[in-house]
Amino acid sequence: MAGTAPSSMTLEVDARDVVQGFQHSHLTIPVHAGPLTLAYPKWIPGHHAAVGPVTQMMALRLTGAGASLKWRRDSRDPFSFHVTVPYGVEVLDVYLDYVSPPKRFGDGFGRTPNVTPHLLVLPFNHFILYPQNGTVERMGIKASVLIPAGWQYDCALRPERSAGGNISLPLVSVSTLVDSPLLAGEYFRSIPIASGDGATRISLAADAPGDLAVDDATIGGLRRLVDEAAMLFGQRHYREYVWLVALGNTLSMNGLEHYESTDIRDVETLFTDSAHLLESRVIPHEYVHSWNGKYRRPEGLATHNFQEPMRDDLLWVYEGMTRYLGDLVLRARSGLVSQDQSREYIAWIAALMDQDRPGRSWRSVADTATALPAYHDAPGEWGSMRRKLDYYDEMLLVWLEADVKIREATNGTRSLDDFCGAFFGGPDRAPTFRPYSRADLVNALDKVALLNWGDFLTARVDTISPRAPLEGVRRAGWSLVYDDTPNAFLTAREKVDEMVNLSLSLGMWVQPDGTVADVVQGSPAFAEGFAPMMRVLAIGGYKWSVDAARSAVIRAESRPGPIELVVERGDIVKTMHIDYHEGLRIPHLVRNSSKPDLLSKVLAPHKLFASSNVQ
Repeated sequence: MAGTAPSSMTLEVDARDVVQGFQHSHLTIPVHAGPLTLAYPKWIPGHHAAVGPVTQMMALRLTGAGASLKWRRDSRDPFSFHVTVPYGVEVLDVYLDYVSPPKRFGDGFGRTPNVTPHLLVLPFNHFILYPQNGTVERMGIKASVLIPAGWQYDCALRPERSAGGNISLPLVSVSTLVDSPLLAGEYFRSIPIASGDGATRISLAADAPGDLAVDDATIGGLRRLVDEAAMLFGQRHYREYVWLVALGNTLSMNGLEHYESTDIRDVETLFTDSAHLLESRVIPHEYVHSWNGKYRRPEGLATHNFQEPMRDDLLWVYEGMTRYLGDLVLRARSGLVSQDQSREYIAWIAALMDQDRPGRSWRSVADTATALPAYHDAPGEWGSMRRKLDYYDEMLLVWLEADVKIREATNGTRSLDDFCGAFFGGPDRAPTFRPYSRADLVNALDKVALLNWGDFLTARVDTISPRAPLEGVRRAGWSLVYDDTPNAFLTAREKVDEMVNLSLSLGMWVQPDGTVADVVQGSPAFAEGFAPMMRVLAIGGYKWSVDAARSAVIRAESRPGPIELVVERGDIVKTMHIDYHEGLRIPHLVRNSSKPDLLSKVLAPHKLFASSNVQ
């Protein structure tokens, strides 16, 4: 939207308080006399649940023509506010504060900190009310932001002007503003990735200047990522694209996709710690969402405003295929990781879904997607039975199998890449969206290779199955095996999570201090009575430590007796015994020479690169 329209709203955000974290919002909304219902955004795109942070919205005040107006919250919907606009009032002034929580209290970016003393992230849905029944694509809004003087910033919406910490953004739709967060910081760096038409960049704000360091290999990988994505999808649908990355240890690690940007929060060492860099997949994942999720969007997520409930039944495409394309395929093709490291990642996913998911006995993958709004804030404990977000990881295995099936059926002349070019490509060069149904997905797959995709997806997605779908791994020429040899991805994951993963052996995840984080139902630990929040004091005759735990499991392979553990829970200390002798069971993929190596072809770059990092 361009130009100035008298019917547009205005928004002023004062975000200079980075100590107490109060951000002050002033809206002007064109109105007519009579009853009016204003809404605070509830269903935020990308969150897939009603997690608008209304609890952090405070000090609401409405005025008209300088006079204070009474408002009343709806008794059935706490996100709705009723007011009667007096005759003669044409503009409603809305004042509210949003306070950044000092620590995480739930899922969703409104339930985690968005401010530190050195940086801030502003998702604009935090600061607005809008007429409840309006269509956010058709409402205009002109925003301005005050940030601390001397700080730098970035946003997908290029400002009209900026001076002294006052940033004036262009007139856009409410939908576009909410889709365009702003990142600012005292320590800030912006790195060009691709120039010219469709330019990309990555902008970093950190709590310490040293955390802005990004090595040349990573920057080169990001440049190849943009090239490989262009070759995969055939067309981009953004004008410019920016990864907005906030680095602070008080932030929660997460990423939220937007059409022309990504809001990423992570710890300070994201780019300076090799383990964290190996484990993190958020940059390619959220980039793929510009095509899969923003341009092509399941019809149940294509709502007309932020109050209309979303239907999450196709998240196994939205998130599951993005897991496959972004976290695995493009990450390997760009050389951000090697093929060896990618296979270790697949092995970890395969083992997790096959061995650590007793919840497979009662929930399908489809149900994990459809039920997400009710499970969004589910606790982590007993997660192996709950299967909260398995539409991500299990679908990586399913889409790998689909890719392999196409390659086999067409003698290597076609692959899932052809589907991606046809389904996510198209003529559009600027932000728009095209909703799709499950039938549209099946029809598009049929056009690539006629393989009865409806039945395939029913079997893999809708059907309850006791074992993970590993057929794609096998048909790609590899086998899943277990031994005591470290898995590079799992090792990195344990370091990032600060957790020792004994789930595939004893059947539990344990924190470095011995606190049991979770237990796999049906595992040896579960059979002995272990539960989350117990604390292991000693294992195998030694004081608890990660090394002592691994050593005890390995020693038990050659000794007949059970592993002895001293455990406390509350004021009770007792000795427990786990009769287990099968080793650490760390997962790996090994080559099966009886089948063609299709997996290496899936992961191979499409463009020749000079970098030796690409394998």
